[in-house]
Amino acid sequence: MCALGNGLITLPRYVDLHFIQTMTRLKRIALLSTGGTIASIPGKEGRAVAGALPGSALVAHLGLPDHIQLHVENVFQKSSNFIGPAEWIELANRCQALMSSKAVDGIVVTHGTDTLEDTAYYMHSVLDTSDIPVVVTGSQRTPHALGTDAHSNVRDALQLAACEHARGLGVLVCFNQSVYSAGFTRKVSSYQLHGFAAPGYGALGMLDDGHFHLLQRPVLQTLLASPDSLPRVDILPVYGGADVAMAQAVMQSGPVGVVVDGLGRGQVPPGWMPAIRRALESGLIIAVCSSTLHGATHESYEYPGSLHELVEAGAVPVSHLSARKVRIRLSLCLAHGMQDRTSILAAFDWRLS
Repeated sequence: MCALGNGLITLPRYVDLHFIQTMTRLKRIALLSTGGTIASIPGKEGRAVAGALPGSALVAHLGLPDHIQLHVENVFQKSSNFIGPAEWIELANRCQALMSSKAVDGIVVTHGTDTLEDTAYYMHSVLDTSDIPVVVTGSQRTPHALGTDAHSNVRDALQLAACEHARGLGVLVCFNQSVYSAGFTRKVSSYQLHGFAAPGYGALGMLDDGHFHLLQRPVLQTLLASPDSLPRVDILPVYGGADVAMAQAVMQSGPVGVVVDGLGRGQVPPGWMPAIRRALESGLIIAVCSSTLHGATHESYEYPGSLHELVEAGAVPVSHLSARKVRIRLSLCLAHGMQDRTSILAAFDWRLS
């Protein structure tokens, strides 16, 4: 059953809640397994072998509610450091095929946690979840570890994907009983069970004993079609004392676009500006975001290396997304032939879900 955060549905005292649950329409949920910690088995030397456990084995003992009919597919079985653009496209295409077939009511993707936020955001950018929710989950502990979160996270994700109130929110990340928009989700711990969060923005809601409490709706961005391939876009990290030689090496190595993960409101060392201007003049598309956990880029300053100077040179300022997410969306923009700053800025605009 689902509950809205702006008020629970009130039922007469004599109504049998168990009867209502058992009369709920059968929900057909597809689980797409991609590997990761959640699909690990013990290795010969005591470490985990990620991606070796098939999805059918992972869900074998979940004990799902009667109203969920589960279909399991192993899309690929990899540790998440192997997953990139080719896998994003393949997975999004499989989700789209399932959606178009009308054979499912919801989709759950199990994924390694290291790149879960990247895959989830790619799908968030290309999949319409108005009719069929898409939920991504994983685990911080292997299924065979003491106190594993693998089975509880999968069960929660399946119940969330079966909930009507999960529709139209974009791709969701379900982890440790919390539900996040893929637009803002980041991995925030390398080992603790609360491994994901949306710093500064918060969870959309929570899963509590199978009930989805939706507390806020996310802003979304315009959907972009999933292309056959993505052009190369690199991330250029900024830090105190960063030498311009590093920036030049990245910009001159052949990317179609670069994301500058800027300081504060979107600044770079002043010594970077001549190299950035030359790169922009040569046709390189450069986006600038903030390396902080949340907050907008803003042309607050006029000193050398400020965002104002970058924008005047032709860079594209982007707010509220991590550099990893900006990279993905900029790649999609470039794959669709967007070259001018106006079109790219429009593709990063936000709207209410």
